[in-house]
Amino acid sequence: MVTVRLLGNLTASSGEHVLAWELKEPTTLKQLLLDHQEEIPGIIKLWRETECMFTVGTRIAADVTVVKDGDLVKVTPHNSYLYSSDHPLAGTGGTQ
Repeated sequence: MVTVRLLGNLTASSGEHVLAWELKEPTTLKQLLLDHQEEIPGIIKLWRETECMFTVGTRIAADVTVVKDGDLVKVTPHNSYLYSSDHPLAGTGGTQ
């Protein structure tokens, strides 16, 4: 099983921030994402626009990074302050 953790305000279409996907054999990160694109359409859009970063374990990942059973994949938006619930004033032009 591969665990995918969506950081900031990123969510799957179900509203979940943590997903667990069965994996029969090691595959590339790209193929893993494409196999589950119905569940994560917003992530696919960010990925295609190169607006997010992936890590597998503790290493930054690329499309060709091999993902295997037991791995943890984290998805972080590049402009994470725009998506983070920790920064409710981001994009408002200043502080209150």
